[in-house]
Amino acid sequence: MAKDTSSVGELQVSKCYCETGRKRHRISTSISIPFEANHPAVDTNQINVDDQSIDDTSDSEEEVIVQDDVDIIDNENVLEGVTVMDLADDLAFIEALEPAEPDDLSTDGLFDPGMDDFDDFTDQEPTTEPDGALEEEGPPRVATWRLNLTALSQVYNIYIVAYADKIYVSRPRSCITNSLPAEPDLILRPQASAMGIEVGGYLDNVFPHQVNHMIVGNLGEEEILLLAYDDGDVIGYYTRSIEKELLRREREGRDNETIPEPFFHENVGKSAWGLAVHKNSRLIAVSSNSHNVCVFVFALTGKSYRHNPAADSVEFFRNVAKDSNGDVMEWLNGRSLPVRGSNQVHKKSLEKAIRRRDANWRVIMETGPEGSNIPNVAFGSDDTGEADKVVAIDINGVLWIMDIWQFQPFVKIDDIYSARSRVRFNYDFRKPRGWGVLVLPESNFLPAADYRDSLGLDKDNIRYVSNDKIGNWLDISKGVKNIKNNSSVHPWVRWDKISRFAFNPVERRASLSGSSWFDFDHKTKLPEISSAPDSSSAKTSSEFVEGPKTILTDGSSIMRTYELDIELRSFEEGGTGIMFEKVIDQSRPPHAVIPAMRISHERLANLIHVPELSLVVAGSLCGRVALVTLTRPPKGFPFKRGFKVEAILPLKRDEDNDMRSICPLLGVAVGPVPFSGNVDRASGPVGRRRYRVMLQYYDLRILSYEISRNSSTDPLFIA
Repeated sequence: MAKDTSSVGELQVSKCYCETGRKRHRISTSISIPFEANHPAVDTNQINVDDQSIDDTSDSEEEVIVQDDVDIIDNENVLEGVTVMDLADDLAFIEALEPAEPDDLSTDGLFDPGMDDFDDFTDQEPTTEPDGALEEEGPPRVATWRLNLTALSQVYNIYIVAYADKIYVSRPRSCITNSLPAEPDLILRPQASAMGIEVGGYLDNVFPHQVNHMIVGNLGEEEILLLAYDDGDVIGYYTRSIEKELLRREREGRDNETIPEPFFHENVGKSAWGLAVHKNSRLIAVSSNSHNVCVFVFALTGKSYRHNPAADSVEFFRNVAKDSNGDVMEWLNGRSLPVRGSNQVHKKSLEKAIRRRDANWRVIMETGPEGSNIPNVAFGSDDTGEADKVVAIDINGVLWIMDIWQFQPFVKIDDIYSARSRVRFNYDFRKPRGWGVLVLPESNFLPAADYRDSLGLDKDNIRYVSNDKIGNWLDISKGVKNIKNNSSVHPWVRWDKISRFAFNPVERRASLSGSSWFDFDHKTKLPEISSAPDSSSAKTSSEFVEGPKTILTDGSSIMRTYELDIELRSFEEGGTGIMFEKVIDQSRPPHAVIPAMRISHERLANLIHVPELSLVVAGSLCGRVALVTLTRPPKGFPFKRGFKVEAILPLKRDEDNDMRSICPLLGVAVGPVPFSGNVDRASGPVGRRRYRVMLQYYDLRILSYEISRNSSTDPLFIA
């Protein structure tokens, strides 16, 4: 077999630019910023970063160049100390939450995308906000314990962040530092729908109309901003309309301001979380705490959708619901009920009616009593094909594959922890929960040369699992040692500031990080590289030899994330998947918790796919973000698609320089650097596009990086 000499281009990560919220918003020292902590003093005259990659694995101090327009830390405005929580009060609250039977973890409140087991919401002030621009009394107020609340447009130079019910839109003032103005260039204040007011809040009944999640994506030829709210509202804006208003204000000032109107405003009946948009099929999918997924199918002919705030959404959508068995349900007054006498003829007529797309349809897919709250969803094909399925992950870690156009039973894929020898997860050892899902087409996996190039570690450090319950897996968890400039120990431990931790004897995270996902006592040898031809493309003189059946129609792969772990499932039945355990974990004392977080909040829930870089950006509420490269090994290897973690942000050098906030992550945003990768229509691409990654924390601090690849063989050029 000829040796494949292709190699994955190394991911380049620039130096970090840091801007504190206090300096950006010009907040007086007399006004407190929630979640802002006292950081160790940093001598900015001695900080230098000139390394544009992540090659530095040295533990020694680095020399870094600091530009005048970059704020490393606002030392004169930091607050004094961090309040350690009152453990006695917390224990009383914990006891009130404990189930009657310690092994019974079925209570929705304990497995909710907005709550961890012992989150104490009673110590948070109601998030009531006055109308107006930037709040005069202090900083903008964040909605806590949600999913991603920041985004970058992929078309325009626009940074968007959700604060409670308001959407701040700003034009970054620098393509290098991504610095933002003191006041946003535009504030969107979409009002709650009549149904949203009736539904109320799941996380906050006092102020239910707060954003849980936001994404940008393409719906047809238009880029949209899509927002999911705690009261079940789902609201969409065209970014073109936002850009148009920004340009008008830049030309004419803020006189006679106009506020862009949403083109889409619906309600899904309960707290909305997961969001997905499909470009080619023009579909929107929304998951909720109703344990279902709503797919909004826009008419391609006939009466098109027109948002009218004064009208009931029933006017625009015909509703049809189906259960996990593929049976037709009737949707009445916000509830789905089985249709009496449902038969195949009725199903087929509905399938044909929906596929004609001469009307707007809302297709509600119910997971039923087997399902749970669904934090994330994705469409089961890439944007260039036709979407035929929705892939959802519920909080129990179960994947649901649901057919959009046909009334077929849902495919249910359990988590891979069930093969562990300790099958019963009791009160002291709880099964990790599901948070994120992505569908990744084969074209986004870069060709790699060998095991290390494909998975980030040598063959000898890979553990092979073959089990009747979960199939075949490669465990690459030992690759964490090869992640360059990675901080494996919590900064407060490295800084000898352990006194800042609070200690909780029932802290959930201690059980999460204490055991492996599989019982590796009985080692299984990794299969050898095969020189046999790929069976999927083999032919005989008389017949075509069919290859293994793919899980999704177009052969895309499914990535599933938990609290600490990343799993890439094989795209075909019987194939080999990849598991990376405890990716974003940092060592700290047993049962130690961050006071600002109450208990730990590792949730790899914020997943952003960057096809041009063959990259997945996986952000966690704990404040760390993994950069994951998708790879494809040469033929004959025991797996066909893999991944490697190339970096975790903030880098160790940035934590050592005190840039990381020790509080939850409000959001991670990824977008192309403006004016990078210019295209000459006559001669083709003349430059490659670079991307910026912006991490914003609850204390309003933003860390910015620039990422790119260094191999000329990588698909980085703009077509």
